[in-house]
Amino acid sequence: MLETTADDVLELFCTSASTAERLEVWKRDARREAVVPVVLAHRTRVLYCSTEEDVQAVCQRTEHALGQVRRDVGESLAQIVDWHPDFAFTHTFHTCVERIGAIPTYQQFREFALDDADGQKMLGHPSKALIRGLVDDGCPQWRAQAAMRWRIGNAYYGFLREAYTLVQLRQRGLDLRVHPLADALFRVDAWVGRRALSLRVGNKKFRQGASAGRKAPAEQLLADVLPPLQFDTIEIAAATEFGAVHVPTALHLDRAAARLKGL
Repeated sequence: MLETTADDVLELFCTSASTAERLEVWKRDARREAVVPVVLAHRTRVLYCSTEEDVQAVCQRTEHALGQVRRDVGESLAQIVDWHPDFAFTHTFHTCVERIGAIPTYQQFREFALDDADGQKMLGHPSKALIRGLVDDGCPQWRAQAAMRWRIGNAYYGFLREAYTLVQLRQRGLDLRVHPLADALFRVDAWVGRRALSLRVGNKKFRQGASAGRKAPAEQLLADVLPPLQFDTIEIAAATEFGAVHVPTALHLDRAAARLKGL
């Protein structure tokens, strides 16, 4: 079975002084004590077996990941908007996929986070602890829960976008690879050979275009890797329809496939 390991990621991306230092800082971070062994042991397999029909079926079966939460409520608590759990969302999503053997619906992902021992450690318990802390400080419980639903629901939709893109580009003949270590540590959403791909949603709070946003892009983090890497981006507009899973168009994917193939 086709698989990608953390060693594959490090062999390709962790070959410069700056990337080696970034890895060591991550490994020494006290907050990552439980994270490091999980991510380094992760093996990506299930996503490579997934099809376009699988992703479409998930989009049809999943419950609304944002529930009935309005944007003004969902983004009303900075403590949740800016919350980054010790296990990055991408770690939890990838672990869930491999655990259940499929791309999860939102309800399956919620069950993993609330009932599975690893899911509880990665997301369920930390999210509940943050909500409890806010409530203890006087925040209405309904507001804290709604904001957390908005935060996790949007992260879930983002993962579906990435899964769809992976499946579509692999169907176009690209041996595209993914791993949560590459995503969380080096901002590489996927890669083929020495070409790194970023899937960017037009959100000024994160990454948009060449200069806006607060997260350093892969091009900057991996600039001194030798031999030099090549970079490509698929940038799509932010969602304009409530709760919609916005994915790259066929034209965007065709163009990206051609660039990644060097055509």
